[in-house]
Amino acid sequence: MKAAIIETYGGTDVFRMADLPRPEPRPGEVLIRVRASSVNPVDAGVRSGKILPDNPAQFPMILGWDAAGTVEALGPETEGFARGDRVMAISPQPGSLVGTHAEFAALPATQVVKIADAVSFACAAAAPLIGSTALAAFQALDLPPGARVLINNPKGAVGAIAATIAPLLGFELAAPDAEQVDGAIDVRGRGHARRAFAAVKDGGAYATIVPEWWKPGGVFTASRGITPVTVQNPANQQVLLPLADWLARGALAPEIEDILPLDRIAEAHRRLETPGHTGKFVLDHTC
Repeated sequence: MKAAIIETYGGTDVFRMADLPRPEPRPGEVLIRVRASSVNPVDAGVRSGKILPDNPAQFPMILGWDAAGTVEALGPETEGFARGDRVMAISPQPGSLVGTHAEFAALPATQVVKIADAVSFACAAAAPLIGSTALAAFQALDLPPGARVLINNPKGAVGAIAATIAPLLGFELAAPDAEQVDGAIDVRGRGHARRAFAAVKDGGAYATIVPEWWKPGGVFTASRGITPVTVQNPANQQVLLPLADWLARGALAPEIEDILPLDRIAEAHRRLETPGHTGKFVLDHTC
């Protein structure tokens, strides 16, 4: 199969296209013919060596969390899918050791959901990681419908999809400079994280997807009755199923900045790391 691989950590020039054996689905797995995938900041972090797997790296490495395509085959004891089903999936790479920037990916069925015929593969490929992260952030806040929630960058990839999801979950979306909100989701870190925390009323809720910028003390004080929560993406059907439904209804449409052929993945990474972009870079595997 064709795959975009890295054989060492480094800059965007470490990518190359290679022919690798097609994976065989194990029990409980779905083999997906990937039609589109997308690039996320975590991919750039792994490529550069800033985000490392718990176990020693296995090269050649295929990056990528997001995938959309069709079911090619099923492993033994795999139920709920049939060959030809249109699907989207998420793979928590590098921990999963399965990247999606390849012609095929074999993933647990619990990380795969069906998508409607009307949903394009490009749109579906842009949604899994950012959409499930946003949904997990709202779940981490654990607030009732009607609560006012601040998102400190509603124009970024995760922030924009979170802003779209908020009313779908029954929340009121507060302005980024609002004060005395019921809850806040930090998607930026650094000083932006502290300002978002300060905007939450005492006893409110706060969640961050940028945990390295959460520093105890200062405005992060227990006396305010707020316990900061670091968002953990479960990467499973529980967070993918609502996304698939919203995509099918047209209620959710991730912003796509550009669609590039898979063999231009290095360009996608360069542009991802350039300040100023807001949408997703999707890789078309059919070119």
